[in-house]
Amino acid sequence: MRIDEIGGEFGLIERVKDYHAGSGGNGLVLSIGDDAAVVSLNSYEQAVVTTDMLIERIHFRRDWSDPYSIGWKAAAVNLSDIAAMGATPTFAFLSLALTPKETVENVDRLYDGFMDCLNRYGARLAGGDTNVSPDYMVISVTQMGVIRANRALTRTGARIGDMILVTGNLGDSAAALALLNEYGLGKAEKIDKDLINSHRRPQPRVIAARAAAATGKVHAAMDISDGVVGDVRKMCAASGVGARLESVEVPISNALKNAAGILQRDPVTIALAGGEDYELLLAVAPSDVDDVIAAVGEVGTSVKPIGEIVKTGLRIMAANAIDELNPDALGWDHFGK
Repeated sequence: MRIDEIGGEFGLIERVKDYHAGSGGNGLVLSIGDDAAVVSLNSYEQAVVTTDMLIERIHFRRDWSDPYSIGWKAAAVNLSDIAAMGATPTFAFLSLALTPKETVENVDRLYDGFMDCLNRYGARLAGGDTNVSPDYMVISVTQMGVIRANRALTRTGARIGDMILVTGNLGDSAAALALLNEYGLGKAEKIDKDLINSHRRPQPRVIAARAAAATGKVHAAMDISDGVVGDVRKMCAASGVGARLESVEVPISNALKNAAGILQRDPVTIALAGGEDYELLLAVAPSDVDDVIAAVGEVGTSVKPIGEIVKTGLRIMAANAIDELNPDALGWDHFGK
């Protein structure tokens, strides 16, 4: 039986969770199934721990990304998971598998990017490991954070009637990747260098997430790494609810619209399906939406509603508010066909 026959990446995660993961208790507050695990430190504080892996030619390519950007992205994607829990980043552990031909200068620049991203959000490098890889680089990061006891934001609290909010713009990273695939780095950067950097050097929403969490009015949260449709589906599964998304409300940048025109693709589809946004997905009661928008806005991040939580199912309304888009065609899965 292949992994794609049990539901792909997410089916595999559920299988590991059901058969192998530790149950709660004895200091383990939250195990597999969210953006990070939560472990009790004492009566008033909890540790938040996440791990992520980046593999050359899957998550980055040397002809598109310089070593500094590779290091930055390795830190950013893990900090984004810590942000999604509303936690403050603390310590990081960086493990590298390098080919025998790797240069010291490249490794130094990778660490420069990694450390600059950590330092921006107050995190520190605390350890790691090195090993040899026969063909390609492999990067594994474990990132820790801290949060007040029982204050971690999770995927499980979305309630029927909640509004679904997202920060920033969606789809920029996916559009950048499409440009890189189509034209290569040189021409893609001439089209829009800032857009390309949104893919190579994502900005985790650490500060915005803490501002949202501080309101005490966020019922559920996660980061958007596998496309907003795929991640809404995951939040709904964790919370036992459904969702209705209004595609016309999805925030799209002018840069994405321009790139979509060049690529002759629909910008809304790119925004809904594209991965690696590293924005926030929040479920908030309608009466509290303005307070959360104001709190996140005060730290310089935009946030807006794009739908609502309903009892069951996942519906994505087209711009005409009549037709529906197919959610099964949107979202990212590492083991998808």
